[in-house]
Amino acid sequence: MFNRNGLAFTPGRLPAAAVAAGLAALLAFAVAPTPPRLGAATTGDRALAEAVREAAGSDGYRALSVALVDNGVIRTAGVGDTGGPVPRPVDASTPFEIGSVPKAFTGMILADMAARDGLDPRSPVPGLKDSITYEELTSHRSGLPRLPGGMGMLARAIAANYSHGNPYGGQDVSDVREAAGSAGLSGRGEVSYSNLGVAVLGNALAERAGLPYPELLKRRVLEPLGMKATTTSPPATGRAHGYTEAGHEADPWAGTGFLPAGIGVWSTSADLARLAAAMLTGSAPGADAATPRFTQDRTRRVGYGWFTTKTKKGQVTWHNGGTGGFSAYVGFDRDGKRGVVVLGNTDKGVDHVGLRLLGHDAPEPSPSPQALIAIAITLLLPLGAALTVWEQATRRKPTRNRPQLDRLGVVNTTATAVLLLWAAWLIGAWGALPAALFVLATAATAAGTALTLTRWRDLPTARQPGRRLPALFGLLVNLAIGTALLLAT
Repeated sequence: MFNRNGLAFTPGRLPAAAVAAGLAALLAFAVAPTPPRLGAATTGDRALAEAVREAAGSDGYRALSVALVDNGVIRTAGVGDTGGPVPRPVDASTPFEIGSVPKAFTGMILADMAARDGLDPRSPVPGLKDSITYEELTSHRSGLPRLPGGMGMLARAIAANYSHGNPYGGQDVSDVREAAGSAGLSGRGEVSYSNLGVAVLGNALAERAGLPYPELLKRRVLEPLGMKATTTSPPATGRAHGYTEAGHEADPWAGTGFLPAGIGVWSTSADLARLAAAMLTGSAPGADAATPRFTQDRTRRVGYGWFTTKTKKGQVTWHNGGTGGFSAYVGFDRDGKRGVVVLGNTDKGVDHVGLRLLGHDAPEPSPSPQALIAIAITLLLPLGAALTVWEQATRRKPTRNRPQLDRLGVVNTTATAVLLLWAAWLIGAWGALPAALFVLATAATAAGTALTLTRWRDLPTARQPGRRLPALFGLLVNLAIGTALLLAT
């Protein structure tokens, strides 16, 4: 059973490992994550489309729909395709999920109600603790956390991370108000981005107006600007499908309580170009929302929903958005008389694309701490799978610290390795790491497993009677985790 070095395999068993590795590599290659890349499809203004490709590069994007406002003239272009069952080229009329961009809409509603209805933005919002004001909510200075706390939101976020689903499902207006009432305040008076705060604001404005938020948005912003393609639910046909940077299709986000913060809002680059053009001229309802009022840091200030950033070439007023499978950016430079809309159907940010199209310098975004953690996890999961089975396959003769193998242990170890590979496939940062890593790790895992299985007949079911119950429990845990991952996919 052991060779002269004490290893648990002999050269005669190596062909089985080689065959297993080859077959596993072929399977892994077939199902390996495929990061999106911009295809050749192009619509609209050809010169603008080329400028978009140059500004964005091809990696990490499936499609981009863009509108550029220049001295009152609007040009549009689309590059790439919608994805989904029947991909088609995107254009200026293709609906995309726009994430947090509607936070700027909510700020405009507040500014419009202040100008037309006499609402004092510095007055306390009825029913909120500690006299939090409308102005504090729209400028992210209320002290409310970014998201509701509690195990429910945490569980939804974890599940969405694995399934690429909707973390805001079932969150209605009452849930948002309850979360705000139970949340602790931290750093009040300092700018700290809060989805919860803007959701509370929009719902409070809707309550004051006696209208549901979608109707309030329609009357105050969308209808005056002629934005007929902007909706608060996914369009039935023709929409873009969202993808992660690893190439997994992502579900749309929805949650009625978070609509004012941008959850569940769809639009087109042509529609949002109307907004950008009207903000440039100051003719949009509530255009005063873009006036910078509070300082976030040395380069950025915030108004009512809109941010203003100083660059080497001037300043840009903007808001961006991101969901599980979409990214968006709307910005304008009043001095340069230019505005831009960039919509993408992957979760890779497009802010730098918008800034470059506006004529401002924009370096490639640096990986966030969360992205670096995701990269580390992506490295560790497949490596852990391969090392786990190879430790088992090359185990020496039994010692005190490394007991004899048994069949239950082999099954448990193999199941654990498969689950690690599956988790890596689901949540790995494959937009930043080569998918070849997944293929190699799968092949190595299969080879190690094959070496171990060649000894199957020589192994006891369990090393000792007391070992069976813990081993069976481990199998049940692996089965439960595998079922959860299967449901997630």
